[in-house]
Parts: sequence; C-alpha cells; structure tokens
Amino acid sequence: MTMWQRVRTPLRATQVAHQVDECARAQRGVLVLSAPGDGASRFASDIATQLRIGGHVVMRLDDVDRAEGGRRPAAPPDTIVVASARIGVPLADDLAAFLAERTDVVQLAALTRVEAADVVTAAIGHPPTARLVEALWRSSHGNLAALRAAYDELDRRGLIHISRGQAHMTLPVRDALEAIDADPARWVADTGTSPLHTVALEPLVTIDDLALLHDPGTVRELVRRGLLRADGAGERPVVVHPPLLAEALRREAAPEQRDDGYRAIGRLPGAAGRLPAFAAWALTQGREVSTADAVCAVKAAFAVHDYAAGVRVADIALTRPSASPALRAHLLLVRAQCLRMLERLGEAEASLTEAATLIGADPPASAEDRERDAMIALEIVAARADLIHYRERSPDAALALFDAARAHWRADHDLPRRITLDALTVLHLSYAGRFQDAVAAYRTLVHAPPGPLGRRLEAFHAIALDALGRSDEALVVLGRLDRQAETAPHSDWVVEEHLAARFTIVLHGEGVVALARETAWFTAVDANRLVLIAPGMRRLADVEVALNVGDVPAAVAAGHDAVKSLERDGPEDYLPRAASLYAHALALDSHAEGARAQLTRLTSLAGVTNSPTGPEIRATVAGTLSALGEHDEALAQCRALAAEGLIGAAMRGAATGVIRRHRAMCEFASALAVTGPVPLLTRSLAAAVLSQHPRDALLVSRTAAAAGQYAIAHAAAALARDQLAPGSSLHGTAVRLVAAAAVHARGLDTESAAVMPLLTKRERQVADLMSQGLGNAEIAETLQLSKRTVEGHINRIYGKTALRDGPHAG
Repeated sequence: MTMWQRVRTPLRATQVAHQVDECARAQRGVLVLSAPGDGASRFASDIATQLRIGGHVVMRLDDVDRAEGGRRPAAPPDTIVVASARIGVPLADDLAAFLAERTDVVQLAALTRVEAADVVTAAIGHPPTARLVEALWRSSHGNLAALRAAYDELDRRGLIHISRGQAHMTLPVRDALEAIDADPARWVADTGTSPLHTVALEPLVTIDDLALLHDPGTVRELVRRGLLRADGAGERPVVVHPPLLAEALRREAAPEQRDDGYRAIGRLPGAAGRLPAFAAWALTQGREVSTADAVCAVKAAFAVHDYAAGVRVADIALTRPSASPALRAHLLLVRAQCLRMLERLGEAEASLTEAATLIGADPPASAEDRERDAMIALEIVAARADLIHYRERSPDAALALFDAARAHWRADHDLPRRITLDALTVLHLSYAGRFQDAVAAYRTLVHAPPGPLGRRLEAFHAIALDALGRSDEALVVLGRLDRQAETAPHSDWVVEEHLAARFTIVLHGEGVVALARETAWFTAVDANRLVLIAPGMRRLADVEVALNVGDVPAAVAAGHDAVKSLERDGPEDYLPRAASLYAHALALDSHAEGARAQLTRLTSLAGVTNSPTGPEIRATVAGTLSALGEHDEALAQCRALAAEGLIGAAMRGAATGVIRRHRAMCEFASALAVTGPVPLLTRSLAAAVLSQHPRDALLVSRTAAAAGQYAIAHAAAALARDQLAPGSSLHGTAVRLVAAAAVHARGLDTESAAVMPLLTKRERQVADLMSQGLGNAEIAETLQLSKRTVEGHINRIYGKTALRDGPHAG
C-alpha cells in the first residue's frame, strides 16, 4: 500500500510566501478562513512555520471557531498571531475582538485541480495518472480532507498500484466513486442538513429552489460556510461541497426519506421538466409526467453529461402514451443523442429512424405545427450526421445528408434551417480536419447561427485559421468569442470547443508563457458540470506543453498516461493524437523502437486524420520522423501539409527538423508565410541555421525563452555557441543561455540532462532570467541580490557547464 504521508513543503507555496511577506512587513497576523476540510489549519501552519524560519515570534490559534469564550488570549506586541477557523461560524466575542486587533482575514479557496494533483504527488511520492486524478477530483473538488479520504479509501480497497513511477487506479472512475465511503460528520453536524439532502437527491436544484423548500436562513448559512456552492458562474444549480459529502448523504438516505424528499421537490415549479432525477422517480412512481416534460428532463441530463440518466428517463417515458407523434419523435431524438454519447450506436440509429418515421407520419395541422415538426426534423438530420460521421470516420455521408436536406427545405420560410445546415457543414469539415474547405465554407455563410452552435462554429474557425498559419487572425476570432461569452446566458457561457480553441491558438501562436496567463479560463470550468473535459484530454494538453517547453521526460510520462487513459475511458477519437504525441516524445527521448511502435499503431487506427487534430497528427508524425533521423520523409510530410494550405501545421511539423539543423527542412521552413510569435520564432531559427549569423541565433534564443519555448531557446543558443569561437564574450553568453534553457528543457540531449541536477535553486533562478535576456544588474534587482552575488552565480553556472560545452564548440 502507498500510504499518504505528511507533506512537509507548503501546499500553496506562492500564496504562503505572499502572506508571510505581508505579515513580516506589517508585523500583523492572519486569520485563515475556509470551508470545512479545505485546509485552513494547514495553510495557517505553513505560514507560521515560514515566519518562524524567518526569525519571527508566532502565536498559533487553530480552529478558533471551536474555542470557548471567557478568556482573551494574551500575546506580546511583537508576536505575529496566525489563526484558523471554519468560514461562516461565529467566534466568541473576546476572541473575535482579539483577532480583529491582531490579524487580517484571509479567505481560502479549495485547491484547484492542478494543486490537488500536486498535493497527491507530494503526499504519496508518485504522480497520479489521469484516471486517478479524475476520481479524486470528482470526490473532493479540491477539498483537502475529502481528497485524502478518497485516496485512503481507494488505497485501502487495493484499487491503487504503482508502476512506471506513477500511481494508477484499476477501476473506471464511475466504479471507483461508488467504492468510496466517507463519514459526513467530517464536514457537517447532524443539524441543519436538510438542504444538503435535497441537493444530494437532485443535483440540479438551484438556490431559489432550496429557499422555497427549506428555511432561507439555513440555506444562507450553508452557503456562507461553503458547504453549498454554485456549480460554475451565474445562476446555476448548487452543489454540495465536497461531492464526497453528497454521495455519503445520498447513500445514507432511507427509502422513506428519499420518497419524502422527492415529494417535496415535486412542489417546485416545473420540476418534472428540469430535474432529471426527480423526473425518473416520478415516472417510476406512476406520477403524471408529460412527454414534453420528459423531453426537457432528458435535455437537462444531456446538458450535464449524465447520459445514462437521460436514457433512463426517456425509456420510462416511452412506455407511457404520448400526446402526439411529434412529441414522441422528439423524445426518441433526445434519447438517441444520449445513446450516441454512450457509444450505443445501433440503438441510437434505431431511435433516430423511428423518430424520423413519426415526424413524417401526419401532415401538420397548422403553420405552428409545421415549424415545430421542421425543427425536430432538422435536429434529427444533425444527430444522424453526427452518428454517421463518428461511425464511418469520414464526413462525406454527413455532408450528403445536409445537401439532401437543403434540397428539401428550399422555401423562403426555411431560411433558418438552411443557415443551420450551412453551419453544420462547416463544423463537419472541421471535425474531419479539412480546414481549408471549412474556412472556404465559413466565408459563404449568410450569418452564423446564434447561441452555442454559433460559438462552436467560431471556435472551430479560429482553430482552422491556426492550422492555416494565420495565428493573428485566429486570435482576433478568439477575442470575439470571449466577448460573446461575456454576454451569453449563464447556461451556455462557454463550450468545450471554446476552451480547445483557446488552448490551441495561444500555445501554437504565442507560447507557453502566454498560455499560463490563461489558467483562469480552465480553472473556472473544473467544477462546472456543463463542460466536460475527459481526463485523457487533459493529459494530451500536458504532453503538448511539455514538448513546447522541451521537457522530454515529462512529455513521455504524460504521453503514456494519455494513451492509456483514452484507451480505457475515451474519447477514442483522440487516441490517434495521443499516439502521435507519445511517439514524438519517445523519439526525442531516444526510444526509437517505442516511437516506431506508436507510428505503426497509428496506421492501424481507423480514420486517423478524420479529426480536428488531423493536421496536427500529421505534423507530429513529421516531427517524430525528424527525431528518428528520417528527415527526407519528414520533409515530404511537411510539403504535403503545405500543399493543402495547412501552413501552420506544416511549420509545426518542421520544427524538430529545424532544431536538428537539417538544412533542407530549414530552407522549407524559412520560406513559409506564417503569423504569430511562435511560428515566426521557428522560421527565424531556420533562417539563423542557414545564415550562420550567431547574433541572430542569440536573439532567437532570448525571445524564445521569454515566450517559454525553451526547446527553441536551447536549440538557438546551442547553434550560436557552435558558431562562435570558444573564449569570446559572445560564446560565453551562448554557453550561459544553453545552461539557462536546459533548466527547463530536459532530455533533449545528454548535455541538457546532465546540467539540470548540477545547478542550485538560486542558480536556476539566475539562469532563467539570463535566458530572458536580462543583464546582471537587472537580475540583481529582480532577485534582490547584490550585483557581485549575481556575477558569482553566473560564474558558477558557466563553470558547471563549460566542460559539457567543449565538445560542441567550433
């Protein structure tokens, strides 16, 4: 068993350091508040420890909300008071007065997903795989106590094992969550929990619903204490925090308590149409639920990705008599959409076929009925196209469906449907990675449809422009998407495609540092059930970032995890992308046999490039071939991409060959017409290889390091070093830039791997600033050191790397 050990280092190191600095500067303490289990005591402990290390006198007061009143604490004036308490719980009067005089209040949020994964890594000594992270996150949503409770329970049941240096979970996420049992008393007392039971039974109730069903004061108190939280931004359903508590309350509810709870929920306005769990209960109890309400309930379940619940509601409702063939057809349609996401393709096709038969069975009696039937028919066409495209791994049959539908809807009043069909055409061309055709089709649109479909369209258009090498235009479209999201209804403020576009365009166009500034967008959806990002997809993002940084060992680990996660849990559409990235990482790590095995696997997967990532898969294969020394074949792949107009993908495919200084590849890359800082960096490096001007290479290295593109920074600095005479001042600069880039870019060659452990933490900080082009005085000011101390660090960096640079000089 891999036991959870106490983490000695601060869990939120940056926040701890900031609070320590503030306390030391003002000689004033802090009162840390958080929801139960979010880690207020640990955060306060970390602050107190760092202050003591700094020579300050500290008084610790833990869990002051549980302390009895009647005695005011006493502390000398020079003592810094560090206290912790649960948020929303009143303090004794004398204690509250003391803390108000001696402390400032710091409200602590739950851990982010990334922080939660880091805590697990520190506590068990091994990084958790994507599947394990997902199970722990769904149990805790960053609640530290729930995170540990979930891990301990999984470990106790023997569901976690260590292999390849990572902590793996042997069960699918859904099964693992069912295996976790926890004690609700760790987070909440027995009294005042009725609203929590309601949310546990029906996860889509809102704060207004709870106020109707329960005492508003009790609800407000639970919100103040952090036990009820909004599910994302805006007027959304509330969730129990942590989710482990909701699951425990759900399990402990007796059948009579469940029935009473659902009967109470039934008093809410429109409950059957917007609350899927209640709709399923009402249907099984024989209560009256209209077909229209059942359709809405299935749509609500689909929106939060609970496809199994949607199918369950639809199946029960279909056994009841329907008000009309049109309503039954609509119910069959939404059932098919859920079945498609569950990959029950045959059942989905049968459901769509029956729906299409019903919608055309009776002629509509009025213009309103005709419009309703036409919209249902359009949704059936869209669902069938999605199903066919997924099954055949080709967009051609889906596009043929749209052409047939356009021929059917030729009247003037059918213009909205033709606009939607044109938008769907652009989407399916984008789904297949046919971005040049997608951009051409986008230009012919009369206008984009409103709502989420329109934003999905804009997101894919931005991704297409990036693949075509037009990063600047892609960023403009991304800005337009951002503005639309700001004014969108709360129920559809963001879509997965929007986040995918943001990640792709910022990373490919502006680099790793710019992407790091976008963290808030991705953190905001971590606990939002309307946005689903599979764990394997998150690991794909980790591989891409690691490859751009040049951290090869991290890319290999993330690539392996991404492949395994997508194999087991899907979505399998992205398995080819994972295999290509894993192959590239293995090739850079000198594992030629493993890289070739992944390339061979790619050829066995159906519809490899029928994906929005299709051009990137081809580009990554080209990069892998370059890393394996097969530059001519890689160049042929890049030329093929360029011939199709995929200039941006061609530049990314050429990057490894450029870094390896293959002259023909450099000639090809230097002639590509691209925009965006990162593509231009690759082109500039190619030009520097051809020009033999070391000053150009040094400029590229500094610019790339400032963007976080340390693979390019390392290659450019090494190029300049090899072109300069040893002993010259510029050669010394190039050597130092190589060392500075090697702090981040690990495993690119034996030199990089050897440098990393030789540098101290301070030397790595100095090297990082050197790589960004800062002078000695600027480094001294940034790190608050003397210029002489900085010069000493630089001399030691040079001394540690000089011997390794010797064989490469010339």
